[in-house]
Order: sequence, then C-alpha cells, then structure tokens
Amino acid sequence: MQIARARVIDLHEREARIFPRSDLVDSHGQSRLLPETRQLSAVELREVVTGIELKALGLIGYLPLTAEIVLNLRPKFPLENLWAMLTISDETYDRLLPVLRSYQTSNVSAPHLLLAKAFCHYLEKILTVGAARGYYQEPYRGHFKPKVNFGRTVTNFLSRGDDVNVVSDTFTFSSNLLANRLVKSACVTFLRLIPRNASWDKERRLILDALRTLNNINSQPMQLGDEASSQSLPMWVRDAYDGALTVYGVMSGFTKIGFSYDAQGSEMPSFLFSLDRIFESFVRNTFRSSLRENSIAVLDGNASSNQHPLFVDNKRFPIKPDLIFKKGRTVLGIGEVKYKPKIEETDRYQVISHVIAIGAPVGIWISPATNGNVGLEYVGSVGAGAKFYHYRLDIGGNMALNCANMIREVLALFL
Repeated sequence: MQIARARVIDLHEREARIFPRSDLVDSHGQSRLLPETRQLSAVELREVVTGIELKALGLIGYLPLTAEIVLNLRPKFPLENLWAMLTISDETYDRLLPVLRSYQTSNVSAPHLLLAKAFCHYLEKILTVGAARGYYQEPYRGHFKPKVNFGRTVTNFLSRGDDVNVVSDTFTFSSNLLANRLVKSACVTFLRLIPRNASWDKERRLILDALRTLNNINSQPMQLGDEASSQSLPMWVRDAYDGALTVYGVMSGFTKIGFSYDAQGSEMPSFLFSLDRIFESFVRNTFRSSLRENSIAVLDGNASSNQHPLFVDNKRFPIKPDLIFKKGRTVLGIGEVKYKPKIEETDRYQVISHVIAIGAPVGIWISPATNGNVGLEYVGSVGAGAKFYHYRLDIGGNMALNCANMIREVLALFL
C-alpha cells in the first residue's frame, strides 16, 4: 500500500464527516477507497446532499482511506490511557496494515507486544532478503601481515623489544556486522516477551528462524546511537534493518512513542485497534488480577469451556457472558462489558437472560463514562431475586485510581 503526499485528516472514533464526492468517487463512478480499507469494514459511507458522509465504525489508528487521504482515527479519551489499556488487555495486534506511519515522541512506554509485532514485521523482510553481509575492520595481533599499523606496533611490541609480532588492521567479509549483532540481541529480547499461545506462534517461529540464521554471530545489546548502523548496509536490506533497529531502540528506552500521529516521529508499521475488544479485555483482566486475592475467578464466557445453555431442556443457544464471577463452583455474578455511551434495550435483555439461565444473583453492565456520571448505579431486580447494576468506568482520568474504585464497589456486591 503506497501512500504518497497523503492528506492526513483527524477524526474521533465513531465521528462522522462529509467529504466532497470527488474525494471518494472517481469520474467513472468507481470508489477510490483502497481495497485493504474496504476489507476492514472500518468506515461507513452514506450519500447526502452535500457529498458523501463518512462515519468511523469504532476502530482507531492510522487508516489509509484513498491514495490521497489518510484518516487519523483517535479515541475520545487521553492517549496515555490507551497505552495503559493495551498493556493489560489481551490485544494480539493482528490488525497490522502494510503501510508505515510516524508515531509521536511521548514520555510514555509503548506496549511491549506492539513493539514485538512491529519488530517481527521487519524481521520477516530481513529473512526474506537474507541477512546482510559486508566488510568490517578487525584488529589482528601476531606475526607479520600486510597493512601493519606502525604506531600501535611500536607501542605494543617494538618498544618492548619484540621484533616479530605486529599489530594489523584486517578486513573480513562476513555477516558478523554490528547490525546483525543488534538484531540477534533484539530477537532474544522479544522472544522472552511473546506469549506462549497459538496466536503468537508465527512470530515465535520467525524469531527462532532468525536466531538459527544468526547462530554464529554474538549478540550485542543496543547502545544509544546504534540504530544508525543500518545506514552502512546495502540498499536492498537497509530499510528492513532500519525499521527493526528503530523498534529495538524504542524497546530499549532510547526513544519513547505515543499513539498520536506525528510527521516527524518514529516510523513503524501502522496498527488499527478495536476499542470494543480492548475495553472488554482490559476490564476482564483488571478484575481477574485484583479479585484473585479474594479467591474469586473471573472467566470469559466467550470461551466454549465456560459457556452455559440458555434453556434447561436443550443446548441450542449457549450464553456467552463477557464476565463470569465464580468462587469455587458458585457463580457470584454475570457481567457484560459494552464500549458504548448508552446501554440499549437489547443489552439489558441480554444480561437478564444470562443471569436467569445461569442462576446468578447479580448482573452488571460495565461501560465507559461519557459525561462525568461515574460509579455504580442500581438498576432493579427481577422476580427470581437477582439484582442488576450499571457501572460507568471513567477512562478519562487516573486509570489506576478509577479501576481500584470499580473493583471495590463491584466486589461489595458479592460479599
């Protein structure tokens, strides 16, 4: 996907904007949208009187729309909180676009798995072309060799009465270059971070292949400024090494990046994120880590092993709650996480049916706060005795403090 001289347009999540028809449709009536963008179903188009209304459908990131227009889709909450949510959530970073973008310099640490995915993107290119080889200077001490360094020979040998040994500078052609030593060190670093599950098998195999390729090379941790070592490599591998070492530099802490687009920032592959998926995973993992000390397990009902039949006489419609709070074999409550400003009627019926089917005493909706109305709200109870609550989590402020308040108030419902 080649984006040259693109016009970057900032747009918030689920925000709509009207574009002139000529921006999105050519003179033959054909859509100008890139095929990769159409496959993502990231935007919705609607004809209006003044042009074409485009609405973002919940994804955020740097999204090439046409060959001339790029959407910079941003969340409505602070970007540092997005990094915090990504660090805790089970994001696999599988929405990686074949286009590079520049990330702003920011005093926050990028999620390590995002960097691992970006590094593997470049590492695959390195292995496809082949590890770089070239000449490098190597000091030699011993019997006579051409290109004697007379100054160091006098200092080290002649001045001490040794007329036989010399110091020479020889040049060797091999793959034992600084860039390769750094890449090997990066492979070891990221291999320790990648989860041992099926969704990361491709990246794990890729790094292991790279380590086998660089088996005879000693790894060397990166120092400040070592990213520039890629500039001495042949042109056909330079960009891949430059990208890999840039990512390793971010991982090593020499550069810090934020989510926002910056034309002069650090260049890395472009990722798109679904806030629905991130918010759900973030809330589940926050509960899971915090309630463990109370011997309360938080299960994902979307996993087949945790599903429960809706009806008592058949298994046609299994329920899939986002959160199942259990202590031992006792279900304490059911939760549904919705990244939307308002809980709709279908959402209410969904949780009520889940609670009745599984026999839970508590049902709770969790959604982000939008207007400062945060905290726990009692909604009502049903004839079976189950009670229902709605918790609005403030994701615009101090995430650690707000999550601690959520844990405390929800836990009180189960005690």
